[in-house]
Amino acid sequence: MKYLLTILFIMMLTQYSWGDEINSTGLICDLNKKESKRAPSKKLIYYFDNKIVYALQVFKQSSPIKIGKILISEYRYNDKNIKWEGQNASKAMKYYASADRNNFILNLKFVYISGSKAKHNTEMSFYCKWASWKDIESHLTPQLKQ
Repeated sequence: MKYLLTILFIMMLTQYSWGDEINSTGLICDLNKKESKRAPSKKLIYYFDNKIVYALQVFKQSSPIKIGKILISEYRYNDKNIKWEGQNASKAMKYYASADRNNFILNLKFVYISGSKAKHNTEMSFYCKWASWKDIESHLTPQLKQ
């Protein structure tokens, strides 16, 4: 019985630490591993906070810089993946995101609901790195000074 309680306690702590590991952190993702000076890669930035995932973008490019959080949806996670779903503003396209927590690869599957592309679904992979809010701010700030 003592061992069973110890195992349950460790499992609860592990689950709690996974939540803390994701909450108040983000992903900075690149379409290509290497950036070229002539053709920089596409970047996506996501932020996880209190079970909600946000897309981040710069709303105000003058001083002080204003970074906006665009609500996407709730996220769910386990020891292998973080998953969420999103939809574009016109609601013509949905996407399904899955970020691998071991190799930091984000897979996006775009499903067109209506329009001429309705039968042409697309999948893309991005290479990501974990980032704190401070890291995300410092990542976005240099882009504005160029």
